Amino acid sequence: MPLKKLWNSLRGVTPQSKVTPEAAPATTSPGVTQPEPVARKKSAGKPAAKATVAASKPAVAPQTSVPAPVAKAKPAAPARGVLSMLSRGEHDALVKRLTKLQPSSILEIGVGDGSRTPAVVHALAETNPALKYAVIDQFEMVGGTVKLRDFHGQLAGLAIRPSIVPETAARGVVTVLHRLGMMDAIILDPSLDAETLAELDSVLSKVSYADTMILRQTNGKWQSTASNSTTLRATRRAA
Repeated sequence: MPLKKLWNSLRGVTPQSKVTPEAAPATTSPGVTQPEPVARKKSAGKPAAKATVAASKPAVAPQTSVPAPVAKAKPAAPARGVLSMLSRGEHDALVKRLTKLQPSSILEIGVGDGSRTPAVVHALAETNPALKYAVIDQFEMVGGTVKLRDFHGQLAGLAIRPSIVPETAARGVVTVLHRLGMMDAIILDPSLDAETLAELDSVLSKVSYADTMILRQTNGKWQSTASNSTTLRATRRAA
């Protein structure tokens, strides 16, 4: 027995056991409930929702930008070409008559709608590459059927380029004489009025031979008459 215990027993002193103080429970006011700590939980709702939305959408292949088709501008309707003139037969009778004559030079006074010139030149140039061809017309200056610019377009592609004289009929005849000389055949457009024809009667002899053929339409048919010129080919004279 330890000495301290023996000494205490002789003295009659009983040793007291140490009391360990216990943690007193927290006192709360009656009627008040302490909220229990709520552990924060990461909400998995939003990612799940995103995943659901992503899963609901079908996979879309990446779109490549396709250029919108560009409508091609339609080219302006070209002037009626030579082949279309021949195929429609609008000038077959005149072309046939001139082919028999085989002139080396032609003067056309008045072009009408402009279709006759390319048809005649195309037909005769095949057999006569040296053909001289002159045209007299004032075009839009006097309200003509075809404009000078459009007439040039109708002549595109011809083997022979006609000489164009944009003057009055009588004055144009003199110009043609100085530029090209005498003519073997002269074509008079049906649209020429009586006053113009009267003026031509006095000047055509300057640009024609005695055997020059003058062609004009009568009742829709082409007729040829001899020139009133007295100039023979062997005795050609200047105007």
